Amino acid sequence: MTATTAALSDKLQSPSKVRPAGQAFTSEAGGKTQKKKKKTSATAIPHRYLNDPIPVIPQEESLATPERIAAAWEFFRKMGSPKFHVAPMVDQSELAYRMLCRKYGATCAYTPMLHGRLFVEGEKYRKEHFTTCPEDRPLLTQFCAHDPEVLLTAARYVEKDCDGVDINLGCPQRIAKRGNYGAFLMEDLDVVRDMVRKLATELSIPVTCKIRVFPQEEPNGKEKTLQYAKMLQDAGCSLLAVHGRTRDQKRCKEIRADWNIIKAVKDHLDIPVLANGDIRHLADAKRCLEYTGCDGLLSAETLLTNPALFSEEKSELGVPDCPEEPCLMLLEYLDLCEKYPTPQRMVRAHVHKLLGSWFSVFPDVRQRMNNEVSTIELYRNVANEMIGLIKAHEAAKDAKTEDALAAPAVTVSP
Repeated sequence: MTATTAALSDKLQSPSKVRPAGQAFTSEAGGKTQKKKKKTSATAIPHRYLNDPIPVIPQEESLATPERIAAAWEFFRKMGSPKFHVAPMVDQSELAYRMLCRKYGATCAYTPMLHGRLFVEGEKYRKEHFTTCPEDRPLLTQFCAHDPEVLLTAARYVEKDCDGVDINLGCPQRIAKRGNYGAFLMEDLDVVRDMVRKLATELSIPVTCKIRVFPQEEPNGKEKTLQYAKMLQDAGCSLLAVHGRTRDQKRCKEIRADWNIIKAVKDHLDIPVLANGDIRHLADAKRCLEYTGCDGLLSAETLLTNPALFSEEKSELGVPDCPEEPCLMLLEYLDLCEKYPTPQRMVRAHVHKLLGSWFSVFPDVRQRMNNEVSTIELYRNVANEMIGLIKAHEAAKDAKTEDALAAPAVTVSP
């Protein structure tokens, strides 16, 4: 282990201050704590979803019958009771990257979020955005939509090529607000109920959902989250993934996920539940599963910088085997991109994620790369060049450390 790797390991194992879930990070400047102020519009009105009641499905209309609950668990077992899931990521959880993550411990994967209407309307969109292979299983295909009929039509295109269809009910981005999907459907839960029920009763494979929670600081935040989850189960959801943040908590690196509400949802439902949020390394993943009691978990951002997150053969704390490991992972990914043709915009995004920390050390390499036409060969050359630079960089650091240790102590005369 190099001096750099050892230092990183010590840092990861050192205790850190624990913030209450949902609390933002603060920074020290001039000896005073500087809190980021959230901009609010002068014409802003309270979110309607915070006050609207959660639709209740009468027991006689509920699809959460003992037979369907048993079928949900049978569906989960047939997939292998997967614990470690590649989360759905727009243009980032494509086939090549899913296969890389599967090689290093991921036991299930979601496709990138697919736009239901565009998927129905365009063959070109379908061919580019939905690709799979026999080894790419178990697989959940995620759609965003706000129309039950459009969603069902889209889902029928893929039902023979995946294990389940997932409805995106958690995207908090502005584009989701404009398109009226994702977490912004919390404003229209009747539509959510109808979409889940439509797929549950008319699709040949199970329907799953991924949600965000209601603000827990609100007086009825926990109760509404549990009612929301129960409504989805009653509507026919067979597997629920719960991101322990609200739709307003977009900056995942600044706001902690709330594992307590995820645990409460797991205890409240009868179907399998997955946790999502604050998984920095395998040790976190194991701790999350133990604390929440969930049947599995998802990771997104961490997998983009460390596709070996779930590997039992790697460090539980995410410490790389060697400093140039991100480059080696990139080379493996590029080989998969040749096997499973991948749009260059997706490839480029992964290059920046995997090599991002080293690009800050060697910005000239990044600049030269950005001035070139995007090709697999270009990125392969960049990875190999970076390996040489990183090894030289680490050797120089180690030599400097050894020289400092070998230097004779200076005696100061009285």
